[in-house]
Amino acid sequence: MRNFGLLFCLAAVSWAFAFGQSGESLLYSFGGYANDGQEPSGGLQFDSSGNIYGVTTVGGEYCSGGCGTVYELTPSSGGWAETILYDFCITGDQYTCADGALPEGGLIIDGAGNLYGTTSFGGTNGFGTVFRLTPPSGGNGAWVETVLWNFAPKDKHNGAIPAYGKLNIDAANNLYGTTSEGGAKNQGTVFELVPVGDGTYNFSLLHSFAGTDGSGPQYGVAIDESGNLYGTTQTGGPANAGVVYELSQSEGSWKGKVLYHFNGTTGGSPISALTFDKAGNLYGTFADGGEGQCGYGDALCGGVFKLSPGIGGAQGKAYFYLFAGSSSGGNPFAGVIIDEQTGSLIGTTSDGGPGNIFSLKGRTETVLYNFCSAPGCTDGRVPSFGDIVLRSGQIYGAVLSGGQYNAGGVYNLPE
Repeated sequence: MRNFGLLFCLAAVSWAFAFGQSGESLLYSFGGYANDGQEPSGGLQFDSSGNIYGVTTVGGEYCSGGCGTVYELTPSSGGWAETILYDFCITGDQYTCADGALPEGGLIIDGAGNLYGTTSFGGTNGFGTVFRLTPPSGGNGAWVETVLWNFAPKDKHNGAIPAYGKLNIDAANNLYGTTSEGGAKNQGTVFELVPVGDGTYNFSLLHSFAGTDGSGPQYGVAIDESGNLYGTTQTGGPANAGVVYELSQSEGSWKGKVLYHFNGTTGGSPISALTFDKAGNLYGTFADGGEGQCGYGDALCGGVFKLSPGIGGAQGKAYFYLFAGSSSGGNPFAGVIIDEQTGSLIGTTSDGGPGNIFSLKGRTETVLYNFCSAPGCTDGRVPSFGDIVLRSGQIYGAVLSGGQYNAGGVYNLPE
């Protein structure tokens, strides 16, 4: 996947030192292990009061080395204060703890303030869970964790190992997500959890990937206004380079459709979430392919794609922006968000040094911030796999490492 041919060109890169390079700040540095969480891998979730919620994959009080936490950051006059809402793996290790271990995806929040997420391991069978955290009544006391579903190894009717992707929720509080393994061909699944009124959920396997239609979905699904689901798979498809897919419901059953398949010459390894614009175009990132040299071995720098609806059932047409490595960035794992004021796409890359935050308008990239500008990387390094948030003119996100204790942190940057 080294040569994209003549269809694509590398756009010019502009630099935003005026506000980007000097404007980033860490709202919170994680302390690591028993004192705190470490490696905040998922994206951030705001509530209506401006509090931030997220997960750390490791760290916390329990399990050897720590099996992860759910945290809250609350703004105050003296800065942001952290509260650990839940430590995973109260008993056992990452494979045997019944409450789950190693949360890698972000959180979602419902109208009652409950938080929902997934763990990649733990649970009854050791292959991950879907969980809910319920806030204390009256605001006092501990949050209560409830495991809503336990995944099983290579279960063709269940799925196994929900990975980086956060869940999605519809107006009826039905939950949707993906697993990277399991299903009929052990190529991953899309699932739904439907509340049944007594605090429990019914599980439905909506789709099992077979390889030809995709394999190894690493993120969750986007939902359009008609209730159709959209996502990416890291591999699979005709060239085993990943696909963009759609699931739609007809007469009580779900039907899958490949909207676009990467073929190596047009990039590969799409891992990210998808984002819709108002015209129905889909945006996402792919972590491999392109022109620049990034990472180790033969890894290329990847890029950003825009997928427009096909005509007459044809595969949709894709447009690409290719990263060049170095300070331009490369290997994006998180998706992009759309700035409704400017129409720009904003996202992060994990390479290009210790990663960056970028803005993309057409084929012109503006690097808003390159991480690790301070001695010891106190500003953070390697943005997490979760998507960033744009709120009140500020960009918020998480970094996997760096910070005061080299355990990662949560940052903001003026747009």
